[in-house]
Amino acid sequence: MQDEKPDQELFARITEHIGEFMERDVSYLTPQSHISNSIEGMSSLKLVELLLYLEDCFSVDFDESVMEKIETLQDLEDYIRGAQAVSGQQA
Repeated sequence: MQDEKPDQELFARITEHIGEFMERDVSYLTPQSHISNSIEGMSSLKLVELLLYLEDCFSVDFDESVMEKIETLQDLEDYIRGAQAVSGQQA
């Protein structure tokens, strides 16, 4: 039974959406990339807008306390995966 790594698939979808939102190539991003430092043009306002965009893309909600804790793309991926698991969605 060969299984594509769901982690890599979700990460790829997240970076794809970030690239669409920022209108730039973000293929250099890794799970350890800090969102605010690694993405050119990312400001605190842009980060909030990005998270709102990702809420729509992944049907999850980021409340304010969570937004402050998400620093890396791995944090973002973990949160989305957990939120989807709680709501019964496929990651």
